[in-house]
Formats: sequence, structure tokens, C-alpha cells
Amino acid sequence: MRCDGKGIDMRATKFLAAVLAATVLGFPAHSVSAQSADDDAPLRVQLDNDMFSGHHRDRDYTGGIAATMSGSEARDGWISVDPLLARVDHLAKIDAREVHFARQFGLLTFTPADLEQSEALRNERPYANLLYVENARMYVDEDQRTATFSSLTVGVMGLGVSRALQTAVHQVVGGERPEGYDHQISAGGEPTARYMVAKQYLWVAHPSGRLDVKTTVSGSVGYLTETSVAISARIGRLDSAWWSFAPELTDYMSAPVAKDGRKHDELYVFSGVRLKARAYNAFLQGQFRDSDVRYSYDEVSHFLINAWIGVAMQMPNRTELTYTLNYQSSELREGDAVRDSLWGAIELSHSF
Repeated sequence: MRCDGKGIDMRATKFLAAVLAATVLGFPAHSVSAQSADDDAPLRVQLDNDMFSGHHRDRDYTGGIAATMSGSEARDGWISVDPLLARVDHLAKIDAREVHFARQFGLLTFTPADLEQSEALRNERPYANLLYVENARMYVDEDQRTATFSSLTVGVMGLGVSRALQTAVHQVVGGERPEGYDHQISAGGEPTARYMVAKQYLWVAHPSGRLDVKTTVSGSVGYLTETSVAISARIGRLDSAWWSFAPELTDYMSAPVAKDGRKHDELYVFSGVRLKARAYNAFLQGQFRDSDVRYSYDEVSHFLINAWIGVAMQMPNRTELTYTLNYQSSELREGDAVRDSLWGAIELSHSF
């Protein structure tokens, strides 16, 4: 059953609810020999928008919003998919004595360049959105120089929430009303999921605490199926664990990397680059449901470049502010939507 964007496909919603219920109730978590205490870890809120880049283009990955928590509450709390993640990690033979937990709720939104057209724009980027919950684990090895990140995302594509939110925002800021959401990917709602693993290696950790450099190799299967290799660096006054800041794991929204709740005294700049080999992107190619606008395997880009630069600073009252400028090469090889993307991300983190 397809809705017109004003309703929700109840079958998709019920299916997602069943998956979450089975995850929380039916799968015992794989125990680890030890884990870190992050009980007072911070709550982080992130806003992504292309207008934060200095160029209000309002297209492609036009924006996102997410809230991330760390610690035992992230592992055990409401709508946690960590029990299922633990089982998958166990099958993948991922384990360590030190484990940190995080959970993120978020919304991603993608649009074509022309928002005023109500018909399907078959030569442009399709409308798409994802409402999701993502649980993550960070396994830190005993040498403290290698760490493994894993995450499981469960969500629904094609709901009407992005239409409502984007319309409300544009009414406030004076932007165009988006008219083409009836033609979005998986319009009406379709469940989706993704599993990701990334191995991080600390290459440089200067004794002064002013520089660290790491490389990261990652892979994922699901609505984004890809592999990647990245190098990133932080320079400045560093006071947090090297593995706790991972902009190289950003796939549109930053990944839910666990952080501890202690007060940090930090001010640093960071930068990096990531090369991706991508086999599948559901936001462009769709899934099992029919979509009015979708691209074939041969029409999407299979090799991508991501780059970023930003600054993080400690503020009063255990609050941290981070700004990131993100670049991504074109995700399409044909059509009017062959263009690079640029967006900014603002993250506010506070420990209560």
C-alpha cells in the first residue's frame, strides 16, 4: 500500500516494531570480560545542513538531525538494538576487554535541486529520507593503539516526517516549499537496516598531547554497502581518547561514537580524507518497493571521495561545541544531479 506522503505505511511501521521487539526481548547480549564505566557520559545533539557550509544550495544531502547518548543507558535503554548488535559482533569474532556503548536517534533528508516541482524529476536526485535508531560499540584493544567500531542501524525510509519538518523550517526561514515528496524513494515507508565495522589504528600520538593521527578501514552491508579507507588527524590541545572522535565514520550523519563524561580541556582543529568503494546506495537505487525516481547500478558512482575540516572546543559547564565542514564527490554518474556535495555539521555535547 502506498500513501501520498501525508500518512504512513502501517505495515512498514509494524514490521519495524516487530524487529525492535524481537531485538530487545529475544536476543541476550553477548557478555564481555570487562567494560568501561560511562554512566555519566554526555548527550550529543547534531544538526547537519548545507546552509552551514556557507552555500545555501538546499539539495542532495540537504540536512539531518540526531541525538546520541553514551554509556550503559545507550546499551540497555529504550529501543536499543545493542542485543542484536552484540550477537552479530560475536559471530564476526569482534571482542575486547574494554567496550564503550552509544545509541543514536536520527533523521536524514535528501532532495533534488528544484523543490517547487510536484512531478517526478527523473533526471534529478530523488527525494529520500531515513528515520532510524543506531546502536554502536567501540572495542578498544589492550595496547590502546587499535580499536574496532561496530554499529547496527534499523529504520524506515520514505515516511512523511521529512516533508513536514522541511516545510516547517522553510516557512520560518523563507525557503521554497518542497512539493515532490510523493515521488520519494520507498514512498509510504519501507524498513531498512545496515551493519558496519571499522578498524582504527593510531599511527601518531605525540607526547605533548598536541597531535594524533590515525587510519581507519571500514565496511558495511545494508542500505549503504561499501568499503573505505581513511586518514585523519587532530592538532591542538587534546584531552580525550583518540578513538572517541571519529569524523572519518561519517556517512552523511556522524556515527554514534561513545564518549566519556569527564570534563575535558580541549581546543583543536581536525581534518582528513576518506576513499570509498560503494556497491549500493538505497537513497538513490531504492529497495524492494517501487519508487518513481531511482537509478540503476551503472548510473551511480562507485568510487567516492570524502574530506572534512573542523574545530572542536570546550565550553563552560561540561559542554563541547564542534563544527565540521564536509565535502563529498558526486554520487551519480549521469543526469542533472552530477555534482559534489558540501554541508556543515554543528554538534553540541553536554554531560549532565
